[in-house]
Amino acid sequence: MDTTRRAGYARIAATLYSFHIAFKHPIACVALYFFGFVCDELDGRAARTFGQSSTLGALLDMVTDRVATTGLLAILCAFYPEGSLLFLVLLMLDISSHWFQMYSTMLAGSSTHKDVRSRSMMVRFYYSNRLFMGFCCICCEVAYLCLYMLAWPRFQALGLIRVSPALLQRIPQQLVVALPPLAALQRLGGVPAVAVLGLLSLPGVATKQTCNWLQLRNAAAGLVEYDLKAMGPQPAATKKGS
Repeated sequence: MDTTRRAGYARIAATLYSFHIAFKHPIACVALYFFGFVCDELDGRAARTFGQSSTLGALLDMVTDRVATTGLLAILCAFYPEGSLLFLVLLMLDISSHWFQMYSTMLAGSSTHKDVRSRSMMVRFYYSNRLFMGFCCICCEVAYLCLYMLAWPRFQALGLIRVSPALLQRIPQQLVVALPPLAALQRLGGVPAVAVLGLLSLPGVATKQTCNWLQLRNAAAGLVEYDLKAMGPQPAATKKGS
């Protein structure tokens, strides 16, 4: 069995088992999910290094990414029911944008959805710069994992950074209701290290979601253009009275 398959199978197994234990063993869940994320990088790197890249591999990589993110967001919906709409919107944007992008690039003759010919400069830069793309993807995973960890009391008091009580009391009540860990922050009088890490990842999260929206919009426009070309030139409308 080649290195690429080993890494791919290890990722699937680790991710599935992390979801299985997500509601009982948070530390093991985070460790296994992160291990699966690392296997994703090893999988792609091995495929490129050993010349094992394939169309099927590229499709499986994208599908596995989407399934892993979907599972994690579904778990967050269970822990934060008041914020479930936000997580569902992120989930739908993630799946739809990559599906549209994959279909659009395949029709254009590309073997992967990571096409650098997008009409959006931001999307082109995102897919042509692996370090930048990796940073944004890691930020999303870190943010989601931080939210998951903050649902557990043991992480809410970990590495607490003291904050003025007056400042904590100014957090909007609607936000406190949607995200219960904020109530714990007010009670503990500080910000845990996990929350700080999550906040630091937000710029990358915002960039990734912006790229998702742009690639969804551009891919949809590309599909419309494809249909128009397939239909050919339309006959001119017959003038009235002619």
